[in-house]
Amino acid sequence: MRTLGDYHTHSTLDDGKNTLAEMAQAALDLGLPCLGFSGHSYGPQDADFCIPQNQIPLYLAQARALEAEYRGRMDILVGLELDYFGQKPQGLDYVIGSVHSVERDGVYYPVDGSPQASRKAVEEAFGGDWYRLTDAYFDLVADLPRKTGCSWIGHFDLVTKFNEKEPAFDESSPRYLNRAKEVMAALVEQGVPFEVNTGAISRGWRTLPYPGPALLTHLHQLGGQVILTSDAHTAQTLCFAFDQAAEQLRRAGFPHTLVWGKDGPREVPL
Repeated sequence: MRTLGDYHTHSTLDDGKNTLAEMAQAALDLGLPCLGFSGHSYGPQDADFCIPQNQIPLYLAQARALEAEYRGRMDILVGLELDYFGQKPQGLDYVIGSVHSVERDGVYYPVDGSPQASRKAVEEAFGGDWYRLTDAYFDLVADLPRKTGCSWIGHFDLVTKFNEKEPAFDESSPRYLNRAKEVMAALVEQGVPFEVNTGAISRGWRTLPYPGPALLTHLHQLGGQVILTSDAHTAQTLCFAFDQAAEQLRRAGFPHTLVWGKDGPREVPL
């Protein structure tokens, strides 16, 4: 599969391991026609992994400078992974709408921090019921277009990140799937695409991309659109497992994916 772009990436300005310049050079070395920067939006509840508030102007300035530097060799887009509780600056080419935590009584509980943090959230805020946590998560995902104005949905079922290695709930249970499918259908009806995200594969938590196979098949049945992303936090994980993700898309029935550009999305065959 010829890769035409990677649009979910992070750098040392948030929780990535390489600078924006190093990420751009790595993308050029891979022969990518397009690279999208998408640092984590600022939010006080996400201080451990987001771009600090006073560094947002620096992020935008460095990204735009690299866009100019690479013009004619590779397109660079300047986006942001905007958390539900995050702050949105002006001047972006696209926005990835994501949910990383749920809030109860003023306390923010991460859903992708660690298995231990997820268990703590369930015990402290959801009466030990994992499906109350997953419902609360999907309630926020459902509201992402209104709250963030997102271009597409990031890692739709992130709440399952640790469930393959440390099972906590049944992803085939109607208690989980019914709410996930309801939210997916509502988002498709609004015309919002979904990323097929390989980030948890590169970090060793999953063997398949987000969304999982059942939800990916349902997304195709609903007529949804998809865009491949790596959620790369290092230069070495750009386009990670894209061939594997493309095969999952084909199995789910998708004939094409989206690529993003200055003028928005266009379809390309898998």
